[in-house]
Amino acid sequence: MATASSAFKSREDHRKQLELEEARKAGLAPAELDEDGKEINPHIPQYMSSAPWYLNAERPSLKHQRNWKTDANYTKDWYDRGKKVFQADKYRKGACTNCGAMTHDAKMCMDRPRKLGAKYTNKFIAPDEKIETFELDFDGKRDRWNGYDASTYSRVIDSYEMRDEARRKYQKEQQLKKLEEKNSSLQLPADKDSDEDEDEDKDGGDSSHAHKNKIEIDCSDARQRKTKGKEEQGGSEGAVVLLLFL
Repeated sequence: MATASSAFKSREDHRKQLELEEARKAGLAPAELDEDGKEINPHIPQYMSSAPWYLNAERPSLKHQRNWKTDANYTKDWYDRGKKVFQADKYRKGACTNCGAMTHDAKMCMDRPRKLGAKYTNKFIAPDEKIETFELDFDGKRDRWNGYDASTYSRVIDSYEMRDEARRKYQKEQQLKKLEEKNSSLQLPADKDSDEDEDEDKDGGDSSHAHKNKIEIDCSDARQRKTKGKEEQGGSEGAVVLLLFL
């Protein structure tokens, strides 16, 4: 690796320097150290490792490649949104003519335009906002999550948990409703069969009673016919006896 110094070198010194660089790249020689004692990667190109002439670098270093404009005063804080600092009782000179706050004018006021401003009514004076100024670095100005409070994400988790709980409750109610409808549909045919059996039993009892009455009527008719036949037979036998005696 070429040193930061631009002093003239002979051909022999230049050859030795190239051999040393090759040895460092192959790992046969120790790496070169900078001003802070840190090793310099031997594979870094010369146009990157060589410092500009106006820096007057006496030893090899990579400081010229680092951001030398860094400021330790940069902060990671953010604005307190909606923070109020003072609540006035009456209108103050130089305050917003619409709401009465001292931290802005009527043109920048975010309140609803009043029919009569606080300057004339001297009522409903808005509190002063908290004004803050931060020195942000390049990343801080472009950080879209700067000032985000991670604890607020718990509200998002709670809303999703409530939704899942309501869904489980609704599904359980639907399952119970389906089971009730299924049980009621199974009970209806059983009740119908029992009613049909009772009707059959009733009809069977009536028919047996009628059959019994019919048998009794037939038996009484048969007795009457039998007695009648005996009487007729007795009359004919008496007539035959009378004819024989004659």
